[in-house]
Amino acid sequence: MKKIVLTGGPGTGKSTLILALEQRGEYVIRESAEDVIRLMQAQGHPEPWTMPGFQELILKLQLQRESRIPDEAARVFMDRGVPDGLAYALPGTRTYELLLQEAKKAKYDLVFLVENLGCTNKTAVRAENHEEAVKLGSKLEEVYRMLGYEPIRIPAVPLNERLEKILSEMD
Repeated sequence: MKKIVLTGGPGTGKSTLILALEQRGEYVIRESAEDVIRLMQAQGHPEPWTMPGFQELILKLQLQRESRIPDEAARVFMDRGVPDGLAYALPGTRTYELLLQEAKKAKYDLVFLVENLGCTNKTAVRAENHEEAVKLGSKLEEVYRMLGYEPIRIPAVPLNERLEKILSEMD
């Protein structure tokens, strides 16, 4: 089974790519962070990313989802991987060390870095502005390179061109 990560800053279109891949019959794992945010907001926490333990909740859900990939899946596309949390955590903290430990254990076959589309809109689940999103994209690339991956860039082009670029790398 091939594990393929789509990473990049907020608002780059990763989730849209995941949906398009799912429509084509691919097995996908949706972004854990967004689901944790929505659940916590529904529980009365409007900005859950400010709460202690937030990154650990995302990590727990991501690991749970990855552990449930069916054996018969030839490949799985993931909207972010375990290492993504490192770009959001403060180095030297217990959370960062836990994320680093789990990121070193996680094994992925390909990592795609989805480039920013030129604008980023804040939403109820996306707290970052455009400048912050671009910086996070660069930080995510650094994180994956630090772990030994060579991210393949997916340029800011129309959705079908992005899909074709990803699928062409599968051959």
